[in-house]
Amino acid sequence: MDSLHPIRKKIHMRRYAHSRTCIDDIGIDILVSHILIRLPARCVGRCRCVCKEWLSLLSTQQFAITHCRHISTTYDQKFILIGSLSGYVYPVVLDHLSRSSKTVLSLPFERSSCHVRILASFEGLLCICLCDTGEMVIWNPLTQVYKMLANSKTRGLCNPNLDDVGFYVDSSNEYMLLHLKRIGDKTRLYIYSLRRDLWRKIGFLNELKYFKKKKLKWSNGTFCKGVVYFTVDFIKNHFDSGSMLLGFDVKLEKFNKIHYPNVPHDDLEGHLFLLRNNLHIFLTHGMPFWSVDLWRLDGDSWIKVWVFPPIRPILLGCTVTYVISTGKFLVVGDYGDVNELDITLSGEDCYYPVLGCYSRLAGTIFTETRVSPNM
Repeated sequence: MDSLHPIRKKIHMRRYAHSRTCIDDIGIDILVSHILIRLPARCVGRCRCVCKEWLSLLSTQQFAITHCRHISTTYDQKFILIGSLSGYVYPVVLDHLSRSSKTVLSLPFERSSCHVRILASFEGLLCICLCDTGEMVIWNPLTQVYKMLANSKTRGLCNPNLDDVGFYVDSSNEYMLLHLKRIGDKTRLYIYSLRRDLWRKIGFLNELKYFKKKKLKWSNGTFCKGVVYFTVDFIKNHFDSGSMLLGFDVKLEKFNKIHYPNVPHDDLEGHLFLLRNNLHIFLTHGMPFWSVDLWRLDGDSWIKVWVFPPIRPILLGCTVTYVISTGKFLVVGDYGDVNELDITLSGEDCYYPVLGCYSRLAGTIFTETRVSPNM
């Protein structure tokens, strides 16, 4: 038996050396494209400290974008509330918003305002308006990198009560920001390139009759398959009001009017969001006995997915955000209250509060990524 011990030891050493060789033979490209790209964004940040080669590879714009698009399909999302000095990040754990494991963030940018508004959330980036000054900021809450957008008296400045924005990605994977700026009864349209740090003005359809309404309320933009979608509510007088759906083609840089789902009422309000890379809308209609339906855009047609139970009209003055793949949504009210909507349940059990009212706090869903505003 003792004579076999050196042989066994030699065999073991050969197997160990062979296993080390196999790991080394994987190659950095395969390691990045098949392993590191699947890690959460926080873990990617730690991996950047391994060596200079990893730091270089994991700091590129291409990796940040590819990693972002991959983890966006895993529904590893966070909910953030932002106040005047700090923010609170709540993870979504086991299909529920976790109130006990929140993270406190300090806001890195200077501000004189006690009130901020989140204008848009897209691939880990938030567009924020500092309401007292009107300055717009693009900020990554994970990396704390931010960029101030104002460079003139009009460009990069926002009126949070009138203006609206929408993120999108163009054909060259460049991050763009669409800014609809209301001045009097006119609407001006600006596009900002994050990579080039450049604003430009493009033509708008002010001559069309539905843009001449004095009171227009735009939603923030929702980007899906090359189009930024907006809902627009208008009130001309007590007898003339309505809502329309517009799509901004990012390639042609033109707006098109899109028909709403076919419902029997003219008084309606829509909330757009993405679900499995398809455009969906929660449509509230039929005052005073409100009905709420969930629809999906399939080509040029709308398909009804779900009908809300006949309970109180909750989807008014709210933001509806898709949370997870099992059919749960967050409904964020204008006053900071957060409720959860579960379309797998019936009756009043489908709607319940998860966070109380946080006055003057702005909240939204985002995914932690390494995407930088300075890319």
